[in-house]
Amino acid sequence: GVADGFAAACERVLLDRFAKLPSLGRCYLDPRLAGYLVPFAQRSASKALRTLVRGSRLPLPECSTLRFFVWWKNGRSRVDIDLSAAMYDADYGYVDTLAYYNLKAFGAHHSGDITDAPHGAAEFIDVDLARCLERKVRYVVMVLNSFTEQPYRDLPECFAGWMGREKPASGEVFEPKTVVDKVDVAADTRICLPAVFDLTTREVVWADVALSKHPRFANNVHNNLSGVSLMLRAVTQLRKTDLHTLFGLHVCARGELIPDPDRADAVFAVERGLTPFDLDRIAAEYL
Repeated sequence: GVADGFAAACERVLLDRFAKLPSLGRCYLDPRLAGYLVPFAQRSASKALRTLVRGSRLPLPECSTLRFFVWWKNGRSRVDIDLSAAMYDADYGYVDTLAYYNLKAFGAHHSGDITDAPHGAAEFIDVDLARCLERKVRYVVMVLNSFTEQPYRDLPECFAGWMGREKPASGEVFEPKTVVDKVDVAADTRICLPAVFDLTTREVVWADVALSKHPRFANNVHNNLSGVSLMLRAVTQLRKTDLHTLFGLHVCARGELIPDPDRADAVFAVERGLTPFDLDRIAAEYL
């Protein structure tokens, strides 16, 4: 149809344009890049730390219990970050909230409320995946509230992460800074939705969505559920070009695709070579 013809024309233009760039030689293209989105418009306010394009999807760890956490460190004054989880069904209907004022539900566990982090601190929530699915929970939205009102981008350290555990509140070693699956929280706001956990597809959807605070209400997740629900719909239904498609066009136009990354002159992958976290380089050299 018309849409297919238009897409084919755009592809031809891009291939012609990319073919004029220097040769890439032998290239390895990681299939997992299909879950990571192209950085068409990055926020100028973001810190130059490890971050992703909003809407990118990462696989959940193989586990029965999901632990997601926030790590932060005080800035010029005391900082109290509250970690909560808002739960929704497949139709985006609100189910329940797990927070400092409601510590146990759906086989989950909250680590408790930490109100000061002069040397760095973490709060975490453990979620029993099977029990959540039994109760028709599909989406678990990670919610951060800066109770002491500092914007996240002003903190010397603040990142969100996730990992697999054997069971909720287990005694397994937990050192937030060593966790690979963590991304910087750089929102210029006091309420942030770092990630959405899709329990049905077993994916993490990176959101880093900022919400404004209504001055008449206390700053906690329960008083911002309407905004959380709207952002959940927007992030999970987002459709944008992925990095596998973009890099695939470059390889087609000016390289040779090979299956072995160790023999490649150019590697496009999640953990090595040009990665989804190299946003500045992707924007400068591949768009």
